Amino acid sequence: MVRVNLAIFVVCAMVVLNPVAHASIKEYLSFEQTVLKSPEQHLNLTNKWEHTGEPTGAELFLSALKARALFFAGHVERSKSEFSHYDAELKVQQFTWGAGYWYLYRSFFAIEEGHLDDAKRLVKQARRAFTHLKDSSMLVRVQAMEAVVAIWREEYSEALKSVQAAHAYIMRNDISDVSKLAVLDGLTAYYSTLKYHRKAIEFATQANSLAVQSQNILDGLPIKYNLCMALLRSKLVEKARACYQEMLSSAKQYKLPRYHFWANAGLGKVSLLLNEYENAVRYFEQAKKLEYIAIMNPAHLIVLRNNLAKALSAMAKYPQAQTHLQESLVILDNYQSPLNNRYMRRTLKIKSQVLELQKDYENSIDVLKRYIRLLEENELATKEVLEQEAQSFFEAEQHKLNLALTDEKLKAQAANLAELEKEEQLSRAYIFIAILSCLSIGLFAYLQRKASMVNRNFAYKDPLTELFNRRYFQEHIDKLSQKKQSYTLAMLDLDYFKRINDVSGHDVGDEILIRFSQHLKSHFRGDSDVVCRYGGEEFVVLCQFMDVTQLTQRLSLLQTVLKEQLFHESEAVTFSAGVASSAEHPKDKIIKVVDELMYRSKRLGRDKISS
Repeated sequence: MVRVNLAIFVVCAMVVLNPVAHASIKEYLSFEQTVLKSPEQHLNLTNKWEHTGEPTGAELFLSALKARALFFAGHVERSKSEFSHYDAELKVQQFTWGAGYWYLYRSFFAIEEGHLDDAKRLVKQARRAFTHLKDSSMLVRVQAMEAVVAIWREEYSEALKSVQAAHAYIMRNDISDVSKLAVLDGLTAYYSTLKYHRKAIEFATQANSLAVQSQNILDGLPIKYNLCMALLRSKLVEKARACYQEMLSSAKQYKLPRYHFWANAGLGKVSLLLNEYENAVRYFEQAKKLEYIAIMNPAHLIVLRNNLAKALSAMAKYPQAQTHLQESLVILDNYQSPLNNRYMRRTLKIKSQVLELQKDYENSIDVLKRYIRLLEENELATKEVLEQEAQSFFEAEQHKLNLALTDEKLKAQAANLAELEKEEQLSRAYIFIAILSCLSIGLFAYLQRKASMVNRNFAYKDPLTELFNRRYFQEHIDKLSQKKQSYTLAMLDLDYFKRINDVSGHDVGDEILIRFSQHLKSHFRGDSDVVCRYGGEEFVVLCQFMDVTQLTQRLSLLQTVLKEQLFHESEAVTFSAGVASSAEHPKDKIIKVVDELMYRSKRLGRDKISS
């Protein structure tokens, strides 16, 4: 403690006594480590310096560090005030290290405020400052923050570029644990948002272990929150519950209302998944009591109210549920964000379901119509995101393989070429490089094949195509039948698929199935359409808000796309399909009906759709 107090005194005295003095970067980072390990002891870092004109880099660094500690402890308004102290007077041309640090963490605070345009502008200014100073370690943190900002703005290709560049750097260079944590946290956020939960858990676990090892309390709890969330999204319910309980214990230990909120909100989600509605309401209400103290991101406020409404409606407490949904809609009216459409749709969908349970069918239909309008507005963007998700995952896996191969290849080449040069036998170097290249290509092919067969191993997912499986389809159609909700069903079968397997082998057949699945999924909406692999080369598509004609048109469009983009030995891959509506056929017969219609399409010459 004596050493810590001495460090605080040295840095603060330097700022107070000499406003134009500049501490070294090493001193900045050393003091940052001290605050990260015990943020609750550094909520009152002195900033009573003699301030004249433009702030110094040391002032900005200390102010940002204090604001981070205050925000961590749940003192949101004090943190906002600390950052706001320099908002008006800090010039864009400020290129000190402290200014870069201030810009970087001010951008994080802007995300929490829901001001995503400001966040993007601020992180750009942080990049200018650290680029000017040629500080690679801090530029890695900037790249991680750029990825987080891009994720919130739904700019996933930009997020992937930033997080991949940062990951490549930390894999090849000795870098501080704080910067490593920033990158691992960015990777977790990216994969979790795009629903690659296994990857998200992998990076979140690495980050959590590193935070514990380095005794980083300030970054450690947000990382713990991301790990808990990844476990919950993966439906690893008991592990998620234990994770949130650990967070709750830490929040109590350090008296942190912000993490009291996250832990209670997370435990509420766990209880909701387990149909423990009374517990869910209790946890959500405890979180709600803390939100105005510690939370200001509109998205978090909306999600809490929507989850509370779900739990209350399950308990038949419809008026209370409607009250919370109305609060969500009020917040959404003032939430200018790329995410507005998504959260509005989720809120309207829940509201429509609650009205339906209240038997207020007229208002339920009105809300549902508004939901559908938003869905149609977002359809093109959704399609692009789905295509981007598949492409991003493939690029990420390829990046990882290329990185591993490149590192091993460079190390082996360097060691062997040095030996060959000493022996003046350069001819052996060319032979070695040729052999190593062949081995690298073989290893890359093996790893790529292995990566393509990775599956999430979840109960409702097909491991090859990552579509929902037959079990999920059966349970989903049962639920719709119980709720007496209508739908349109299509069954598809790839034409001449057995010939593809016989001629080219099952590897080529699997690749055709994967690529066909990606095309199929991209032509339907994730909110109300269900796409499943029914078995072998058979697939089913269930749509709640399309009639037979609309679904037939959508499948015809898919046939056209496949003829342009999916081939086997110069021949387009086609499919035959049958389409029927639950309004005309009961649940116990509709599957047989679409199956017979599909075989009628086969008999008519294939590449046909019968309804």
